[in-house]
Amino acid sequence: MAPKIKVPYEDIVNEGIQIVREKGPHAVNARSVAARLGCSVQPIFRTFGTMEELKIAVLKRANKIYENAMEESLVRGGFSEMGLAYVNFAKNEKNLFKMMFMSNSLFVSNTTDASTQGSAAEIMGTTAGDDIVLSMLCDETGLDAVKAKELYTGLWFLLHGMASLIVCNSCTLSEDEIKRILKNTCDGCVYVLNNGGEQRKK
Repeated sequence: MAPKIKVPYEDIVNEGIQIVREKGPHAVNARSVAARLGCSVQPIFRTFGTMEELKIAVLKRANKIYENAMEESLVRGGFSEMGLAYVNFAKNEKNLFKMMFMSNSLFVSNTTDASTQGSAAEIMGTTAGDDIVLSMLCDETGLDAVKAKELYTGLWFLLHGMASLIVCNSCTLSEDEIKRILKNTCDGCVYVLNNGGEQRKK
């Protein structure tokens, strides 16, 4: 009897990531991964009992790539660098961004949980790393924790909007444009938050 072919876990997940990058999240299946590895689907299912397990592993690896990009941006500078890194991740990793932030509920069926539902105000401050971001915004703007959370919510909508437009090929933005838009929006929001929402008097 021929020996059973074994393919390392990391190799399978890495090929899954490359398929997402090249063709999109819905191109990931046992046949496409096996074809890249030069084997049948049996070694895939010896490592992953179901396609759902493989897709979850690919999604987790994509999240790790994203988290590394965000962590590197924090080393370079403050919130503006992190915001730029978020939009650049969408620009440079379009299909990973789509899978993670625009269609992961379609890619993996059981990812919906309490952390991904509710209003933006309820979600902000509850996901991994949010405490670091909120502390950073407090330090950079002088806002208290409540106002910093409101600022973070607004800036996240802005950044995600820019990123989504880029991913959908609806626009292009240079790094200088992204930074300028982010700074102008941040300055305006901080002014309003510090002045109780009142309009500036002429």
